[in-house]
Amino acid sequence: MIEATLRARYDNEWNGWKADQAVFAGVRRYEQIARLIAQVNPGRILDVGCGDGRLARAIKRHCPGAIVRGCDVSEAALARCEGIDRRYAVDLNRERLPEPDGCFDAVIASEVIEHLVDPDAVVPELARVLRAGGTLLATVPNVAFWRYRLAAVCGHVPSVTADARHLHSFNADLLAGLTRRAGLEVLLMTGLRQRFEWLGRVHYRLLADTLLVMARKP
Repeated sequence: MIEATLRARYDNEWNGWKADQAVFAGVRRYEQIARLIAQVNPGRILDVGCGDGRLARAIKRHCPGAIVRGCDVSEAALARCEGIDRRYAVDLNRERLPEPDGCFDAVIASEVIEHLVDPDAVVPELARVLRAGGTLLATVPNVAFWRYRLAAVCGHVPSVTADARHLHSFNADLLAGLTRRAGLEVLLMTGLRQRFEWLGRVHYRLLADTLLVMARKP
């Protein structure tokens, strides 16, 4: 059962400021993720925290024929969702995924893990529904991004930690450790940026505002 107050919080976002499509204009993360996941050529994908299906639609452009299921805590988001083959509401702080073991080639959790009460309990659940050899792709804000460091040095609370929805902060080492504790093998750690994307690959620990990990289930 989804906690009513949590669902209401995210429903209010999707019925409020996220209802304005201009909010997502120019966000490049979806295409960047879709290009990377296409490299493993997955046939069945689970998009955790799928929102309105924006990422799923990008994935389908890069992975024609892929089946994409999506889940989200917000029913308001799911009501707007397009491009998903099947969608359902789930609160990963309280519930397991209603999926059998080993049924997906890839699981994607973009900007989700930092919102969870206990990521160490949820990431193994994401791994559970991966087949052997399947891929987990996750992104989180990078607390070590140079602008966040500068804000802290100047006596300000960085926006990434000031966001009350963010229950955990991650740098690259913390994200890699979380992934490995779930029994997954880290294949790629890199960074995403809105501009000058190559800088995120050159020195993601400092120059990328978003971290991305791809990991394989043995």
